[in-house]
Amino acid sequence: MLSCFSASAQKNLHIDTVFENYGKRDGSVLIELAKDVLEHYTKITQYKSMIIPFDRQIADICTDAIAKDTRNGSIMMKSKKNGKTETACYCLPKSKDSRNYEYILFTSKNKEITLIYIRGNFAPSRLEDELNELKKLFIKVNNKRIKL
Repeated sequence: MLSCFSASAQKNLHIDTVFENYGKRDGSVLIELAKDVLEHYTKITQYKSMIIPFDRQIADICTDAIAKDTRNGSIMMKSKKNGKTETACYCLPKSKDSRNYEYILFTSKNKEITLIYIRGNFAPSRLEDELNELKKLFIKVNNKRIKL
């Protein structure tokens, strides 16, 4: 069920480097889904997530990459603890020639860092609904159900 992911959607995004550098480390879980896997459940056309054990340096690298990628974008939600971003949801700036929106979700708590990239043809006001539809997708890795 895991399929190839087109890097073109993430063209020039700093978080792509984070996925590349940390997504395949020991203890990490990297999931990449493409449109053909998602199309029966949601308007999300690309999904990439990474869950890694908490490391302050990696969390800071993630937040720096996100800050660069979301410049001129919008913060949909953000919470901080002790001055550090704990949970956030961003909408990247939309290019004029694209119908798709791009989103970055980030969580750094409970001894884990979660970074998610989503692309799809739906407005920010529909993101929560699309994420709820995504939950209907059943992913198994190594005989374990993966929570998206």
